[in-house]
Amino acid sequence: MDKKRRNKESAKSTPVIHENKCVLHTISKLVNQQEHCGIYTKKFCFLPEIGDGNFEYNRFDGLFIGVFDVLLKNDFKIHGEQNIDAIELSYLIDGEQIIKIDGKSHDLIYEGQESYLVYISQVSGSIQYHKNKHYKEIKIRMHSDFIKKHKLDSEYGIHEKYAVEKLDRNFAKPLCSKTQEILAELLTDTRQGLLKRLFLESKALELLSLHLEVNKRAKPEIPITDNLIKKLYEVQYIINSDLTIQYSVHELARKVGLNDFVLKKEFKRVFNKTIFEYALGLRMIKAKKLLKHSKKPIYEISELVGYKNSTHFTAAFKKVEGTTPKKYRQSDIEVLENTKA
Repeated sequence: MDKKRRNKESAKSTPVIHENKCVLHTISKLVNQQEHCGIYTKKFCFLPEIGDGNFEYNRFDGLFIGVFDVLLKNDFKIHGEQNIDAIELSYLIDGEQIIKIDGKSHDLIYEGQESYLVYISQVSGSIQYHKNKHYKEIKIRMHSDFIKKHKLDSEYGIHEKYAVEKLDRNFAKPLCSKTQEILAELLTDTRQGLLKRLFLESKALELLSLHLEVNKRAKPEIPITDNLIKKLYEVQYIINSDLTIQYSVHELARKVGLNDFVLKKEFKRVFNKTIFEYALGLRMIKAKKLLKHSKKPIYEISELVGYKNSTHFTAAFKKVEGTTPKKYRQSDIEVLENTKA
């Protein structure tokens, strides 16, 4: 009962918002909209239960530039599917996102002072945001009309080179000083009408040019491990990669360069479980699969899930599952025999 209640509480703490239900109307309310010199502008204010802040965008001639600025009060996740054919540039000035693309086995960790360039044609997945975080992002989308106008795909092969399915763990790049200057100009601009159109279009192209230049002269990628959220996901990866090893908190902290207290506190914040609870859950899932689908002896299964002593494994399994490994396996065999009969 305790385990079920914890799962329910965890689910409540991270509500899932489906983008196909018009995500902006789900998490915010429209406070202003206007059209001037062909620029269509909308401003939204986030709902109190989501956070304190707003989202504003300008759209014209296949170019979209949006600015998110909010202090989040609760965890939430946006799940959606997009079919748009567009170049997307994102500049995360502050905050963190956990991006999950359907079909990819690993999450993409995106943190403040980073950016990415991607070509989206058809993609589905989710983005998770954490509470008590200030989140500030400038997002630019260049749709097919804009791409054709500036011959972006034929000249640079962006459609192929930056396809969303090619994103890997090192997809994000740190913001350079020139990029930060341009972002500051976008955030403080007060132009109107035609001058605003020319300014936004020129800055969007300048940012794209900078990103392409950085990628062209970039050295082989070295994984970025300085940021906290990446270190937490590196710990998750270390645990997942070999369940035969039971790492102590101190060992994990030393591997990723954190102190023990910060690792324990932040791991619990991000994953809603302690490191022990997380690793134990994975071990029990693997143990049940091996008990159900293999004929390996229990002492061998205990070693495969990190227990050198099968007695310790049996005690841990019984505490979590309410029965011993032997009885769990036997009950499954009986169910199969009854089904056949």
